Amino acid sequence: MDQVSIFLLTVAGVFLVGVLGEVIFQRTQIPDAVWLVAVGVLLGPVTGLLRHDWLEAIAPFFAALTLIVILFDGGRHLRGGELGRSALPAVVLALLTFGCSAAAVTLLAQAAAAVGWLPQPWTLRHSLLLGTILGGSSSVVIMPSVTVACVPPATAAVVSLESAITDVLCVVGAGTITQLLLHGADVAAPGMVLARMFGIGLGLGAAAGVIWMLVLALLRGQRSAFPLTLSGLLILYVVVDRVGGSAALAVLTFAVLVGNASWILRKAKLAVEPVADVEDGDIYGQLDFIVKSFFFTFIGAMLGPPWGFAVLGLILGLALLPVRLPGAWLTAVWLRLPRGERDVVSVSVPRGLAAGVLATLPAAAGVAGTEVLPAVVFPAVVTTILVFTVGFRLARRGRGPRDGGEGAPASPDAESPADAAAPGLQP
Repeated sequence: MDQVSIFLLTVAGVFLVGVLGEVIFQRTQIPDAVWLVAVGVLLGPVTGLLRHDWLEAIAPFFAALTLIVILFDGGRHLRGGELGRSALPAVVLALLTFGCSAAAVTLLAQAAAAVGWLPQPWTLRHSLLLGTILGGSSSVVIMPSVTVACVPPATAAVVSLESAITDVLCVVGAGTITQLLLHGADVAAPGMVLARMFGIGLGLGAAAGVIWMLVLALLRGQRSAFPLTLSGLLILYVVVDRVGGSAALAVLTFAVLVGNASWILRKAKLAVEPVADVEDGDIYGQLDFIVKSFFFTFIGAMLGPPWGFAVLGLILGLALLPVRLPGAWLTAVWLRLPRGERDVVSVSVPRGLAAGVLATLPAAAGVAGTEVLPAVVFPAVVTTILVFTVGFRLARRGRGPRDGGEGAPASPDAESPADAAAPGLQP
């Protein structure tokens, strides 16, 4: 069979498994990421249809697009009202879990390097980079899970918003440390570079976001809002990166402003009616499905030797559960959650697209010693997804999809658990 036919059949198979995974997910609450990773393992390590060198060649291009989608999705869900009032428990949980997870992974990576498990050159900054990559939970896995299972609003909102915030922390943190690694051991030079990078990213992202809010006000009722917004995001990413700014921070700033466009324009008395919807016709949902399907399959296909790195990834993935427990316990006490909901917060450890994308970018940027990151991070991602799958089912045992209790979301079509349930977060 020729390569074009194999490619087309592979794409069709990934889509079919993605759809089937969502059907199974609706019935069993087993995340569809599990099945997509399994398909990747079948196509890669088992059959060899997807060769490792091919995947490495396309990784930087695919990773950049996926990163833009992740940041836009996370930023647009950070609503102004929530950030100012109701999200305090989620913000505290995000900071606690991200800090503890990043610190634990950093220490374990340093120990692994000390015994020769990781290749040279491997420094403390390399360990910090790995820690920030694996520091946050995945909104792509958690948000659909709590929605389908109808987890009560307070719990659904806190873990959903936490995952969106930690996705951002991972991207910004990993980008910062990558810049430190690229600019050597001199502290002053990287400090100036980072200040300039953040200033450019924040400034250009804010300027583009303000301009785009006005554009969306003019596009009200037009179906072209989403493709134009996606085009603007891609151009913004390239421009900011070329002038030496933080492209990730620019996209995030843009996303937050666009996600709050109607509210901001009403407050500024520039528009009364809502602006054009960048998700008209669920186009964004379809793009999100495509990106998620391909990237989880990509993660599965990239698993394989050297097995020593895979074992290290397994250990790191397992370690992320116990280090999450203190933050989860404090949040549960704060919100006075019953045991079943407390367990949901505790097991919400899955890593996903953000970690997978960030693992591929440092080597593409020319950071020495980071070529092994995918071999360590991908097994850790798979491990945390499996831990979440088992833990979530145990936490929800005896509760069907509609047994979330009084106040559970009435429809999965709500914008997000965090949006629908924000009032329930008041301590």
